[in-house]
Amino acid sequence: MPNAMIRDGNLVRFTPDEIDQFRSVGLDATGIRTIEDFGAAVARWCDLLEEVRPDVLEKLARAMAEARGVKLPPKLTAYAGGKREEEY
Repeated sequence: MPNAMIRDGNLVRFTPDEIDQFRSVGLDATGIRTIEDFGAAVARWCDLLEEVRPDVLEKLARAMAEARGVKLPPKLTAYAGGKREEEY
């Protein structure tokens, strides 16, 4: 049977295979009952990825943008303040 999220209005239910797939990438879908729950779980997962593996989050964002046919903004570089090396 192919993976197929079961949806009834705002309520969702995942197949055991889908839950295992989510778990394999670190997303816990066991307590998800609504679309909002799923969105919140994905947001928490993205926050964790940003802290632990920003490179993976970047690849995921690029793949999603490519799949939808949109362009991501240019990658920004963080600047911690103080003087730049050239200014010394």
